[in-house]
Amino acid sequence: MASWLLRAQWAHRDESVEHRALRVGRTLTAVAVAFPDVHAWTQDERWGYHVLEADGTTPLQEMVEATTKVLSNGSSTTRLHLQSTGELPWLFDLSMGSTLTTASDQLTLHWTDEDALALPDRFAQVLRAVVTIWEPEWASIADTELATAAGLFRRGIPTMGWLTYVRGLVAGAHGIDIGLTPFERGTLLQAPVDPVDLSPVHICAAAALVGITPEDLEQH
Repeated sequence: MASWLLRAQWAHRDESVEHRALRVGRTLTAVAVAFPDVHAWTQDERWGYHVLEADGTTPLQEMVEATTKVLSNGSSTTRLHLQSTGELPWLFDLSMGSTLTTASDQLTLHWTDEDALALPDRFAQVLRAVVTIWEPEWASIADTELATAAGLFRRGIPTMGWLTYVRGLVAGAHGIDIGLTPFERGTLLQAPVDPVDLSPVHICAAAALVGITPEDLEQH
């Protein structure tokens, strides 16, 4: 269960600290609306401790500014790592600007509560909010272990999951039972089962609709 993530990725946008902080704040609010117990955040212990009080005494913009670096070419990077308080913390990771492994910006939400997936509608609510807030090229609620088992997990391509958003319209195909819903200049692809019942077969079916196959990956 630890491999379940909500992830979104988009081409790098070199926007202001204020704009980045606004997007982060809206994202954390969306999580709190869906999961009311997840509302107070601190800097991830793995990256050093810096309290982010729920009452706003430490402005989120300061957290974003402290983790943003301006490069010699005038562009900037942000590496923001937060964890929610409580016994079963969520992790929030934002990586903006090129790294050694990717030139895209990426947001990841990771949860440790195994019972949380029993509330798939709430996760779907968060994913839709992430898509609206960040305007990604793709986003998904996925299990990376299942994607790997399907032969469809590789950095730089959409990670197909129980619920996946891709930019652009996706057409259905005969014999492929994946729900398709137009949303925010793109398409939501949803498996016909609960997240706990997701299998590599469902992942391959969704991937086929967007033109991704294991054979394609083997050629690169």
